Amino acid sequence: MVIKEAEDLWPLGQDVLNTLDEAVQMAEEVSAPPAERWVARAISDKLIPSLYAARTYIEVGQLSSPEIRLGILSARSEAGKLADTDSRYAPLYSKIRVLAEEADTASRIS
Repeated sequence: MVIKEAEDLWPLGQDVLNTLDEAVQMAEEVSAPPAERWVARAISDKLIPSLYAARTYIEVGQLSSPEIRLGILSARSEAGKLADTDSRYAPLYSKIRVLAEEADTASRIS
């Protein structure tokens, strides 16, 4: 498997990274106080680490790696649970869905 540099994946690879960074930032914002403790724990212990796991493979140019899909799906599952309990978390879920779509598109093109 040929490992591509991030620069070779532009703009697609960078778009996925930007969306991932936006999702992480959004997750950090909704988990900050006065968020409930269980919400903060779910985000910090499960959702954000799943996104960072996916990010690792994106950064090294392995856009078709299954670990990206698995990391994003895990984060989307956690965000979905949060959105089911409180609609305040629906935008986070939507952002991660967009991320999943972008990553899927990038994996097909790369």
